[in-house]
Amino acid sequence: MNKIVHLSLLLVLFSACSTVNKTTDIPSADVDYTAVYMIHGDANYTYHEDGKRYEADQMKVEEAIKRGKAAKNGEVFIFHQKPERKRFLFFPGKDREWYHYRKGKLIGGGSYSPQGGGFAAEAELYSVRASDNGRKLLLYFGHEIPSKASFRYHNSKPQFIFNTEIFSRDIALFESMFDLVLLSTCNNGNPYMVSMLTDKSDYLVASPRDLHLSYMETHSLDLLEKKPTVSNKILADSIANSSFKELDQRLQTLITIGVYDLNVIDSYIDEYASGYISYLENHDQESLFRDNTDCRNLKIFANQYIPEIGTKLYFEPPAFGKEANLENHSVWGCKD
Repeated sequence: MNKIVHLSLLLVLFSACSTVNKTTDIPSADVDYTAVYMIHGDANYTYHEDGKRYEADQMKVEEAIKRGKAAKNGEVFIFHQKPERKRFLFFPGKDREWYHYRKGKLIGGGSYSPQGGGFAAEAELYSVRASDNGRKLLLYFGHEIPSKASFRYHNSKPQFIFNTEIFSRDIALFESMFDLVLLSTCNNGNPYMVSMLTDKSDYLVASPRDLHLSYMETHSLDLLEKKPTVSNKILADSIANSSFKELDQRLQTLITIGVYDLNVIDSYIDEYASGYISYLENHDQESLFRDNTDCRNLKIFANQYIPEIGTKLYFEPPAFGKEANLENHSVWGCKD
């Protein structure tokens, strides 16, 4: 009897840790586009507005679900990277959540655990379910992706390394090439990140300065439903422009959102990215928790201004502070 009890208990423990798959009748895999939302929630994303407390990552999940339900001609994957907890002292809890919408219907979802600090677990779920057709979009929401990895990025898994190199490597586990990558993060419109993505995507939308996780909007994905032939350039510009307008109504701080045509930038960015990385290494700087500045302000670029061919910047100076009278800003952000 004791053996049966022990066996039953083990079955309960393992079942509590298993991935739950929700599946309905799967519509045709012939879709016009696939959008992948990667929403990092394993950190502090709480903010207050008009006296109310918000969890920015959860709000973005809700927005992504709405996009999934509205995707009548496409499919949407949503990966919510929630904190990992231990269950029964020994077993890791599968606390991250994923959803898969195709043509407006939820056809898959459940819980999962990470495989390291990158996207291996998410890419594994994606690769066996994603359509081969249509354009591909990756939309990342989180804290600044560091250039180096000498500190914790995932609060519940501080031993996991995550940085620009891992990000650019692991998004290739989803697709060899994306039509558009969106980074709703701080300070990732920098030469190194851009150079690492030139062979991973056609367009990048990112901020060279500070940007809260939830502030990049994706309502412009409606264009893919209304006009499936819309160009990647127009789609990227629409996302940046709409996000800028929303920020301009809500904030009095500096606003910078860049659009990067990576096929054009690929012809010149490596030289400047290499110089920027050497600068970071020589100054032994961490990638987070330091001031960000226009790259034009760094001495290393004083005599070799980085070109801005193939870029567009939406810019508004702050209403107060030392940059209040700033008349312009480049599309390149660097650590000060």
